[in-house]
Amino acid sequence: MSIQVRLFLGYLQNKEIQVHLNQSKRWKEALLLGSTELAETQWKDNHYLGTFVPSFITFAQIQEKELFVKTQLQVYCPKLNLDKHRSLLFPQIFIA
Repeated sequence: MSIQVRLFLGYLQNKEIQVHLNQSKRWKEALLLGSTELAETQWKDNHYLGTFVPSFITFAQIQEKELFVKTQLQVYCPKLNLDKHRSLLFPQIFIA
């Protein structure tokens, strides 16, 4: 058995974000083609959208990744105001 810990940086997929994603043709196309750089994950019974980041990462790199996730999400949901949503950084544990 192996245990792997990965960090995830992203946004909670609340109702507002989910509505924007459901209305986005770009998002649906990206999912069908597998061309999005964003990942979806679950944590504490909630769904999140963002990216996995390296375990050893500096604060400046976290800020860069946060901007990347925000920019990518804005591509799919240009009318979504992400300034009123906060990004979260949390560990994910995988057991194989």
